[in-house]
Amino acid sequence: MTELIHASAYHGGRLVCDRALVTVIARDERLGLAPRERRHMTVRFVHGIEPAFRAQLMQILRRRGARSRRLAAALDPVELELDGAGRLAARIEPPTVRHCSLEQTDFRLGRRDG
Repeated sequence: MTELIHASAYHGGRLVCDRALVTVIARDERLGLAPRERRHMTVRFVHGIEPAFRAQLMQILRRRGARSRRLAAALDPVELELDGAGRLAARIEPPTVRHCSLEQTDFRLGRRDG
């Protein structure tokens, strides 16, 4: 099952992206996993990205491996206001498939620590 949800993104209490697309994929059929562990979520920042936040995302996008993971871990969690579905706070993880454009890149959403 795949679900696409429109959202607005907030970082540090301020709006950093007018329109983001959150994709929720619930397909993992392995035994012993809880429903929340079966769910895989990504976010694509599509429109109205604030310049300072864009620069942080581009640093993550341009780097590979451990450096990319360290840059992503240094970011505070992003709060997504989901259209009709409430709010979600999560950490951004580096993308597995990289594109030239930030607007075409899906960043994986990880669990919020703390």
